[in-house]
Amino acid sequence: MCKTTSEEVTVVHNYINGKFTPPASSASQSLPVINPSTSNAIGHVVLSSHQDVDDAVAAAHAAFPSWSRLTVKARAAVMLKFHSLVRTHAKELAEMIVKE
Repeated sequence: MCKTTSEEVTVVHNYINGKFTPPASSASQSLPVINPSTSNAIGHVVLSSHQDVDDAVAAAHAAFPSWSRLTVKARAAVMLKFHSLVRTHAKELAEMIVKE
């Protein structure tokens, strides 16, 4: 998913094809996520290259046929599961958003 540096700052990679993926370029840069109340970096997000975007688009394109074959009921079940997870983790999500 992501890694934590020695300073306990989380680095978040791209989520491509069902997994967190480091950037394609080893020279990739990251952007700090700053807590405005402390001015401290609470994380870093990688800056994607054209290759990262192409990889994500290719993965989405490959996944589309199987997703489109699902029934409306099956797709709704996926979205309801997502909704349930958001509700279950609402406090954690709110805390992350407030820090950001």
